[in-house]
Amino acid sequence: MRFVSRVDGWLIPVLVISIAGMLAAFVAVLVGDTPIWLQIVVAIASVFFCGLLFAILKSTFYVVEHGVLRIVSGPFRWKIAISDIVEITPTRNPLSSPALSLDRLKVRYGERRFVLVSPADKDGFVRAIENERPTT
Repeated sequence: MRFVSRVDGWLIPVLVISIAGMLAAFVAVLVGDTPIWLQIVVAIASVFFCGLLFAILKSTFYVVEHGVLRIVSGPFRWKIAISDIVEITPTRNPLSSPALSLDRLKVRYGERRFVLVSPADKDGFVRAIENERPTT
């Protein structure tokens, strides 16, 4: 089952401002008396970071199937065996994570490992995890 990430309303303006800032820096470097090598570096960095932010915004989701929790956030990927999940608890922890909202779930797995996720349907996500757990 696929779960999209919840997106906080404040995140879109922050990302838009970030992208606009990077583009403004790029234009400033082009217009100014800047060495060509620096123009190239700023151009590559601007395109890379704008693309990364856009990819994360457009493709952050979680898939629960075949005994595995698969987490996708832009180019970043995680695979966690459902059997390794120890606990799922609500949190508002602001640590960097594959979550587009601060309304998150802390998925603790293995020994002292965790990932923060923000499925739009938190109850459905937890139910899907529970349904995939091996029965003993």
